[in-house]
Parts: sequence; structure tokens; C-alpha cells
Amino acid sequence: MFFVAISDEKQGKENQSSNNSTKKKNQKSLTHKARVRTPVKRPPIDHKTAEKRSDHQKLQLEYRVMDQESAQLPDKEMSGDESPNKISENILKCLSSILMRMSSAKNWGTAVSLPSFSTLAAQENKEPKESWDPYAICSEFGRRDIGPYKQLHAIEAETINPNRTANALFLLRRLKLLLRKLASVNLQHLSHQEKLAFWINIYNSCMMNAFLEHGIPESPEIIVALMQKATINVGGHLLNAISIEHFILRLPYHSKFTLSKGTKNDEKTARSIFGLELSEPLVTFALSCGSWSSPAVRVYTASQVENELEVAKREYLQAAVGISSTKFAIPKLLNWYLPDFAKDIESLLDWTCLQLPSELGKEAIKLLERGKNEPLSQVVQIIPYEFSFRYLLST
Repeated sequence: MFFVAISDEKQGKENQSSNNSTKKKNQKSLTHKARVRTPVKRPPIDHKTAEKRSDHQKLQLEYRVMDQESAQLPDKEMSGDESPNKISENILKCLSSILMRMSSAKNWGTAVSLPSFSTLAAQENKEPKESWDPYAICSEFGRRDIGPYKQLHAIEAETINPNRTANALFLLRRLKLLLRKLASVNLQHLSHQEKLAFWINIYNSCMMNAFLEHGIPESPEIIVALMQKATINVGGHLLNAISIEHFILRLPYHSKFTLSKGTKNDEKTARSIFGLELSEPLVTFALSCGSWSSPAVRVYTASQVENELEVAKREYLQAAVGISSTKFAIPKLLNWYLPDFAKDIESLLDWTCLQLPSELGKEAIKLLERGKNEPLSQVVQIIPYEFSFRYLLST
């Protein structure tokens, strides 16, 4: 097993430990009733609180039929492409669809065929979202176009109904089959791009599956602890989310936290077997731990992963960076991984300006020019990282 334990509070989301991070209270399985807290610092979301009982019973019956029919399908037909990358893509799509079905849906329709991730999102996102602001940037720094993030589908703690698992029986069985294939996958001879796309999908799947297994945390601190509990079997090796991020996708120098006894050897083993030859800084904008401040989850493909990461970076920064006449606000996530993009905070701001859309970037540059004679602390604002549960799903 390749697990990493945390003992010191240092940089990075996984290092924001709390006194009760190891306690099991305040956390229940999604297969049981669970009381959840409303995440803080978020724009309100309108949704119906309940569905008619007859409709719920009808849906239960339909998906039981789907599950019975799928039980007769051979594994190969259920899983499709056997390649590692396709398996990772299908697992993430399946998990995203399960969460969508367990959220407060208006009407999933009555089709018996398995809907795709994008189809489910389209059914959910019927209201116009021209003004939706997932990181509450516009409310503090003025109204502006935040780009594609205004069209994302949000799954928050209060929208999850643990009793809706009956709506996803077919998907849950498909997930079980896909995870079984992942446990025996062969990752030899993969290219750098194939490894990169694969491990991004697997990290996001590992965290998402942990919420299904352990339940939605009732306190933000529990999400940090869940990053150590979140495990997934890849090719016969049991990995946790922190190992995947810091010893496979990133270079080890990002691991500033103290390792428990025995984990240094696990670190070397994980990196020697699975690690990328070159670290990819842009994974910062692709990995979601299921927190309010995490970037959007999207499925990454081997053939387009570099372009997809570039898009993920620009779209996240457009939505998460705040620019006003006096303040340049950057998300804590960007500040944590500053060494990946710049040598200091000044050069990080310059780099950020270049990543923003043209007009917004010009506005940011003008702000820095006006404030060049002022202390940097008077101009720069670091937006705190919020750990309340939320997924932003890109379709």
C-alpha cells in the first residue's frame, strides 16, 4: 500500500489538518440518511426539495429493471475499451453520473438506456446561468464575464440525497466492473501523455469514490482527512489520493509535510512504478478534492491532455481571479503552488496577467502599474481556500 500520512500543517490543501480530522464522527455513508451542513461562502442555488413519491417509486422500478438486465451483460460489453486510459475515463464518467443521480434532480426522464454524463448535466442545467459565479468573485470585485465556469454543474452537500442510490443501480454495478478492471490494469509502455491523462482521471475518481464510500463530510475539516482515507486499486497496488498527487503526478519536492515511518519507502516505490518522468504543473488546475475551492472536474484524454490542461488553467483563472481598481486577488490554490509557475509573488502576478482573457489581463496589468509604488500587501489579496463539499462538473 502506498499511503502518505500528514503530521505538520504546511503548504497545500492536504496539509490543512484539524484537531478532529481523525475522528469518525460527523460522517455517514451515502447509503444511510445523513444530515449535511450547507457549505459556506457560496452563491445560493435554487432547487426543488423533494419529488413526488409516485415518481420516485417509478424511477426505482425502472433502474431495478436496468440493473437486472445489465447483470446479464458480459463484462467486456459493460466495460468497452480495455485500454487503461479508456477505463480511467469511463470510471470518472460513471462516478460523476452517480453523483448527479443522487443530487436533487428535477426529472431524469424514463429512458431505460444508460444516459451519458453530458446528457445528465444537460437535463439538470435547464435554468440560465449567465450570472452564476461559482467562486463569488463578481460579488466582491465587480460583475464581469467569468467564462465557461458559469455553465458548470454544481453538486453541493445539501443537494445530495443518500436515499437516491436506487436511481443509480445500473451505474453502481458498472462502476464495480470498471474498478475491477482497474485493479488488473497494465500500465507498462504508456506514453507520458497517456500516463498524465490516466492519473488525473484516477485521482479525481479516487476522491469522488471516497465520498460514495464514506459519505459527505459534515465539516470541511473532514475532507482533509478523507484525502488520506481515499484509496483505489490500480494494477494490484492500493494507492491513496495524496500518493497519486504528490508522488506520481507531481515531483516529490512538493511533499513538504512530514512523512510517517515507513511511508518514505512507499513513496519511492510508488514513484518508481508509476511516477511521471516529468512533473506537470498544470495538474493544479485539474485535480479536485471535492472542496468548494477546487477546480472543475473534467475527463482528460491521452490524445488531447496537454490542450485540455491549458484550457482548464485559463478557464479556472478567469473564474477564480479577482480584479478591482485597487486589488489583485488570487486563489490560495495558486499561491500554494507558486514555485511551479514563478520565482516569487511579483512574477506570479505577471504570469497570471498573461493567462487571463485579453481585456481582463490588461486591466490587471494597469492595476499593477498603478500600485508599483505601494507595498505589495496593499495590492495583492490571497483568497482563502474553502473546504466545504462541492463538485463543479464540466460537460
